[in-house]
Amino acid sequence: MPSGSRVRVDYADPAAPVLAVKLQETFGWADAPRVAGGRVPVLLHLLSPAGRPVAVTADLASFWRTGYPQVRAELRGRYPRHPWPEDPTTAEPTRRAAPRRR
Repeated sequence: MPSGSRVRVDYADPAAPVLAVKLQETFGWADAPRVAGGRVPVLLHLLSPAGRPVAVTADLASFWRTGYPQVRAELRGRYPRHPWPEDPTTAEPTRRAAPRRR
């Protein structure tokens, strides 16, 4: 992962490999990754900072355009210490939250 995390791809169904990853760690990606020489798209299970599923997609570009604004609106208030950029395709991927204010 660009954020430094090591995340395993689940090949329980070889026709649809799954990558469960926190949403902030996919910032900067234009498309979902592919395996098998680029022939098989990976199904992304995008997780909240708490590790709960918020979206499932194999078409990340479409998710950024249509689904992300709604997810961002819902989760910004719940997870204010985490980044929620307006344009996630140009944002830096991260697995860290902002430090707490003292």
